[in-house]
Amino acid sequence: MPAVLEPPSTEAALRDYAEELSHDFEERLDPELTPEGSEPNERATVRQKFFDEMRTAIRTIANSPAWRAHDLARDLLLLLEDWRDEMDADPEAIDPEWRQKEVLQRLRVVLQTMIRQMDHDKIDRPEHAATLITNLMEDVEDREVAGLLETTPKMIARYRSGEVGQIRKNPTRITLIGQLVYELQYSMTPRGMFLWFDAPMDALAGRTPRQLIDDDPIANRAALMSLARGGRAQLDLGGVIHGDVDDAP
Repeated sequence: MPAVLEPPSTEAALRDYAEELSHDFEERLDPELTPEGSEPNERATVRQKFFDEMRTAIRTIANSPAWRAHDLARDLLLLLEDWRDEMDADPEAIDPEWRQKEVLQRLRVVLQTMIRQMDHDKIDRPEHAATLITNLMEDVEDREVAGLLETTPKMIARYRSGEVGQIRKNPTRITLIGQLVYELQYSMTPRGMFLWFDAPMDALAGRTPRQLIDDDPIANRAALMSLARGGRAQLDLGGVIHGDVDDAP
């Protein structure tokens, strides 16, 4: 990663930069990349070079206007100091107890949290939520997605083509569904995400997520988000959620 003297100028650039940094840490955590067979001086040189590059990158993110006063930026900087301390305690640069790798893992977790928060902040705008929903539910028919969002198939077709203007009808509903779909995408197929909204759940006293959204998307948001983050464990739909069959039993 090249040194960046100024923070990324846009939200998208900042997200991409954080994601790239997270990938760098993930690669470094690969045991095969640990240069244990080289001389101590060589290991220390490689380690110091990586640290210097990552320090520049971390400071770039932490000093960005979007994160400068945020607790997560402070966590990054504190972990950077922990990393330096662990390096000082390991002059042979072999990290025998994996203390440095543990710091890298924690840095990666913080960066992933920042990325998810940026994504959620973006989805707070219904126009972005509508685009996300239609993109992720690519295999679901327009009329079905329209019913979920309480709009028309014509509008869904426009969303899919990128024609998303200001949304005035049901913006709160669309925003919540976008946030839920964002969470569900990691454990379900496009069809499975759609079916999730009509799955009766014990945690909802036998009701479905769609029914709670119909009742009050604001009051029921916390409960629904918790279920979505739980993914498939909340369901009893067998292979449907992962696309093994076409329709619910």
